[in-house]
Amino acid sequence: MLRREIYNSITESFNSSFSWLGSQYASMFLESTASWNIQTYSQAPFRIRKHIMLSWGHGLYKTTLLMAGYKLLGRELCTTMSDLSNAALRGTVEANQFVSPYTLKRPFAICTEFGQVSAGGDRSELVQKLLNVLEEGVVEVSLGKIAYLSKETRKKISEDWGLYFIDDNTFSYKTNWILMAATYNQKFLVDNALLSRFNLMYPKQKIDNALIKHVVNSGGFKPDEEVVHAFRKELMDNKPIDTNIKLPNEVYDGSPMNPRDCGDLLSTILCRSWWNVKTSKDEILQMIEETQRGKEEVWSSAEDKVFKAIEFESKTAQEIAKEIDISAKHVYNCLKKLGAYQVVSYSEEGDPSRKWRM
Repeated sequence: MLRREIYNSITESFNSSFSWLGSQYASMFLESTASWNIQTYSQAPFRIRKHIMLSWGHGLYKTTLLMAGYKLLGRELCTTMSDLSNAALRGTVEANQFVSPYTLKRPFAICTEFGQVSAGGDRSELVQKLLNVLEEGVVEVSLGKIAYLSKETRKKISEDWGLYFIDDNTFSYKTNWILMAATYNQKFLVDNALLSRFNLMYPKQKIDNALIKHVVNSGGFKPDEEVVHAFRKELMDNKPIDTNIKLPNEVYDGSPMNPRDCGDLLSTILCRSWWNVKTSKDEILQMIEETQRGKEEVWSSAEDKVFKAIEFESKTAQEIAKEIDISAKHVYNCLKKLGAYQVVSYSEEGDPSRKWRM
């Protein structure tokens, strides 16, 4: 089965089960999985790996989409966890047995709730290790318990898991591990350093009753088993590709772009090419715009959105609520915090209209 056929079939399966939201996720998922193969088997001068972060409200199919991806990857290629801990990145020792980090168990991991990375306590060590893993894939670990194991046991651990022991209780390792995660709260992304490691997904349309009806009536995610088998086989196939590509000159004529954004764009084009999906110049320029909108979306508070809605045009609270999709009560709270003022006008019939503006 050709890669493009696999790509099309998986995309259709997601669309059939989750409509437009599934199609949106499918492209990110397929690019992410291809990125592992390219990073592992091809010689690329920059990071190809594409980690995924789903970031939107409670109970709106984030975990469902992630677990549909797990169904495609299977337990041989993917691990799952409810949150991310230090043990997941550094491993541990239990009953005199080394338990490897999640980052070395399988190529992919799914974290259904990313919030624990920054929830409570001092998480600076965890965040720093995660930054290293997600970026260059190299991390140094200090694990006191491992020093109590025999020299022979540590040597065997080193051979089995590719660890380099710096001293009795400190080792380093390299991994091409890819993380697919979800969070409902932007504060869990901590800062721009962590956010920049992920390809952010937020719904391009409103998750409304029509989508919910579609998902409920779809009968669940049921990919073709032959396609699933072919998909896993292709991911593990050692076939290097040419990673030398050039971007259209128009990319550099637009808004300023940092090296990380440029690298991510190149990665996206390479991953699509791995699936034999061509990317036109117009599509490349659109990707840049969507990436910027995604970053603005995740960092925009309700007050930011209300301010933007009435910055140049007066609107009623109901109009604002409908435009930015929050409750009217929340709108009133934001208006109060922003110090917006009310403009009252009257119709020909004498009915008052109370609009707000900055």
